[in-house]
Amino acid sequence: STANTNLTSARIVRLVRFFRLARLTRVIRHIGSLRLVLYAILESMSSLLGCFLIIGLTQYLFAVLFMTAVAEYLEGVSSLDCQTCQSLVYYFGGLDRAMVTLFMVISGGLDWQDASEPLKNIHWVYEYIFIGYVFLMHFGVLNVVVGAFVATATETAAKDKQALVNYELVQWERYTQRIREFFQAADTDKSGTLSWGEFRQHLEDRKVKAYFQTMDLDVSQAHVLFELLDEDGSDQVTIDEFLDGCMRLKGAAKSIDMNMLTLMNKRLLEGVKTFAKRSEERFAHLESALNKLYPSYDA
Repeated sequence: STANTNLTSARIVRLVRFFRLARLTRVIRHIGSLRLVLYAILESMSSLLGCFLIIGLTQYLFAVLFMTAVAEYLEGVSSLDCQTCQSLVYYFGGLDRAMVTLFMVISGGLDWQDASEPLKNIHWVYEYIFIGYVFLMHFGVLNVVVGAFVATATETAAKDKQALVNYELVQWERYTQRIREFFQAADTDKSGTLSWGEFRQHLEDRKVKAYFQTMDLDVSQAHVLFELLDEDGSDQVTIDEFLDGCMRLKGAAKSIDMNMLTLMNKRLLEGVKTFAKRSEERFAHLESALNKLYPSYDA
């Protein structure tokens, strides 16, 4: 009875631990970097299986080659008590043993020189074949595997909408905070508005100008920039106008800006054409009316 009770208690403890781990997975969802790593591992499983298949096939081919060479060599010796024979049997005594040896060589579990040294006694060619295997796996296959994982992690990060949204929000908050700090430093009279004189005086400091440049805002034409920020033309820029204007003028012209400019020019051109057409019609009516009133009138 006591043993059954202890067994039941142990099962309950294990169940509680399991639910704690389940709660931990819910917490992981809110940790951006850890969540991204887990998603990348899960997304790369298909690539991982393909890489294992390629590595296994390559090791199988080389293992068969070395195992066959070792078998033929051992058939020609009178005794297996020599150090070379024992090393060959230990490293390449069977297909499974040969594949384990080849895997340990490329994964750091075994020095590849120790495994290739006995092969020289069979024929010097096998040593160079072994070196070729190590070169192929290290600089070819394994680099491709790492590249596949990196590409998968990059694609996973691009697909992680929550991570992108959080990153953009953080960047937005940092940028607005820097703009507010600039505005408060330039507003010397603490009126809550920024005049052209305050703006110009604040930009005379090289450090301030460089700081403004770090916010992706061109201050080479300071007065033009101030006029763009002063939307109502009052020569006073409020914090909201300053913030909205800086966000709008940040960086170089974007595709949407160029398309909006093209659309506005197109509409303006259409308006000018309509105005010119109506003006021609009005002038034609006016000329006709003048000809009726004054037959001798020559336009």
